[in-house]
Amino acid sequence: LEASLAENAGLHAQLLAQAREAGVLDERQRMAREIHDTVAQGLTGIIAQLQAAEQMHEVPAPWARPFAAVKTLARDSLAEARRSVEALRPEPLETARLSEALADVAEQWSKLHGPAVQVTTTGTVRPMTPEAEFALLRTAQEALANVAKHARATRVGLTLSYLENEVALDVRDDGEGFDPARLETGTAADGGPAPRSRDGGFGLTIMRQRVEGLAGTLQIESEPGAGTGISARIPLLPAG
Repeated sequence: LEASLAENAGLHAQLLAQAREAGVLDERQRMAREIHDTVAQGLTGIIAQLQAAEQMHEVPAPWARPFAAVKTLARDSLAEARRSVEALRPEPLETARLSEALADVAEQWSKLHGPAVQVTTTGTVRPMTPEAEFALLRTAQEALANVAKHARATRVGLTLSYLENEVALDVRDDGEGFDPARLETGTAADGGPAPRSRDGGFGLTIMRQRVEGLAGTLQIESEPGAGTGISARIPLLPAG
């Protein structure tokens, strides 16, 4: 009886695992269809229209840099969308360590938005799981995207710290700042909509879910006129 129960428990666990894998596959296929029909088609159309505009008229010199930046951003976004569907790691992490990938992301962001990002790595580099690297890279990208959309900052700093039992990522800017409590209410001090409540708030929620899904923590420090700091901390797994 004990052997039968153990065998049944094993079969049950196997069936649950297979059901989860099937569910993931179904969801991935659904996402692939959605991204192909909406995001990918839209980005492909944007690239085609930009190329057609170049063929019809020479791009004026003052427009050349932002025009090229838009094309590059559209192509990179299209590639990342396809990689996400295929469950591949983000391209910067395929050929570089996390610190190097973060430096590359910061450099690309600065080319598009102006302020140079000061990237610092402290502590002894420790091995991390791909999921943790992915979460921290995406957190940095989302934090920088929010700086570009809302902060109007002149200085931006990104610090990756390898501590004894965890890895910390800090992104700070000297921009306008905001009241984090307003993200919940969706209102500003004057009664109008909060500047970050729509897209910034959703992005912060996604960041928090990624980090906390790995037993980490995400802290947001900000106030109007005093800039913003976002700190993500993810525990390091024991060796082996």
